Amino acid sequence: MHNKLLLKNETMYQIYVRNHTREGTFRALEGDLPRLKDLGVSILYLLPINPIGEESRKGTLGSPYSIKDYFAINPELGTLADFLHFLKVAHTSGFKVMIDVVLNHTSRDATLVKEHPEFYYYKDGKLANRIGEWSDIADLRLDLTEVRNYLIKMMEYWVDQGVDGFRCDVAPLIPLDFWKQVITACNNKNPNLIWLSESIEPDFIKYLRQLGYHGYSDSEMFQVFDVLYDYDVYPFLKTYLVKDGDLKAYLRQVRTQEYIYPADYLKIHFLENHDQMRIAAMVNNDVILRNLTAWSFFQNGIGFIYAGQETKNTKTPSLFDKQPIDLSITDKPFYDLIKKLIAIKKNPCFSKVRRFDIIEHLQLDLIVSKMTSDSGECFGIFNTSKHERQVYVPMEDGQYLDLISDKTITVDHGIITIKEPLFLKEI
Repeated sequence: MHNKLLLKNETMYQIYVRNHTREGTFRALEGDLPRLKDLGVSILYLLPINPIGEESRKGTLGSPYSIKDYFAINPELGTLADFLHFLKVAHTSGFKVMIDVVLNHTSRDATLVKEHPEFYYYKDGKLANRIGEWSDIADLRLDLTEVRNYLIKMMEYWVDQGVDGFRCDVAPLIPLDFWKQVITACNNKNPNLIWLSESIEPDFIKYLRQLGYHGYSDSEMFQVFDVLYDYDVYPFLKTYLVKDGDLKAYLRQVRTQEYIYPADYLKIHFLENHDQMRIAAMVNNDVILRNLTAWSFFQNGIGFIYAGQETKNTKTPSLFDKQPIDLSITDKPFYDLIKKLIAIKKNPCFSKVRRFDIIEHLQLDLIVSKMTSDSGECFGIFNTSKHERQVYVPMEDGQYLDLISDKTITVDHGIITIKEPLFLKEI
């Protein structure tokens, strides 16, 4: 298996091909690869690329998570040849490419419904889904060996096409023993695959279990997956930002990640994704936005950008319609900050981590954290109060290099002045 530690130096970039360019195709997406290379991201994660079902379709074009044919390419996006050409160009440019896979369900008019109706879950004699208002899909019977073998064959097919990993939709709803089968089979073909689980929020796990369904915790998902989402802490961050919640309550949740998960755990520390509000819509102050963005990169894990985050998009594109995102750079300092953070993430300080601490302090709206690695200590200090402040930090007096601004910062009697985010390394 690949070296998971090295993933901590990388940044993942999420792409919805339909809305990434005006054309919404793989060929058009190739045109953005030079910019993404310059931005510094190294892993491209594409939302599902398969044909979309038409029955009970949501919106004009339907949800990419309502898959009609697992072995085919959505003709909106191009042909299989176009996808393979995109893969080749991306690989040549140094990117890894992950695709989104949906093993829990298909569209209600999927080719598989016609070929193997016995593969599906039924309620009152009709195709059905077990959970949620997902009216455009039907659940698969993952307790059946035949269904499992079919899906493993499908996953192996995409490995053979050359993808570098998978983002697995609603993975905690799927039996863990099946994930072990899938991952083992695929890793036998390519041991360097990246496995990202869309883990789910704690309240949803409780809800699933109350209904008698699978609802695996993050600790359980780490038994088989390399990387998980940050949904164990995201609700606390959102409460802080939009409901005047408590920053310390959020930080307490982040702190627990260091001892409730395996020592080599990996999280993507997202601020937004296709299911969530844009962070620039949630935070209307540029100082706070810059500090939170930097904080997401300083944390122990993988950097994550949802396309358009770097250009401060406030509109979340519809999953069901054509809504191209605006990638024009109107705030160059913010764009350059993200570019700098992606570059800093490659620092050895963030890979061979021995300890990550969020340091308790009395001051409000302030995050003080310390990364201890084989290459030394690095301090991250983030101001979410909008204003410049003099703050106490538990650091030895002396001079430190700020990796973001490349300026020298002096700690005097444990006091520094902060407005913009700081990544401090002792000189």
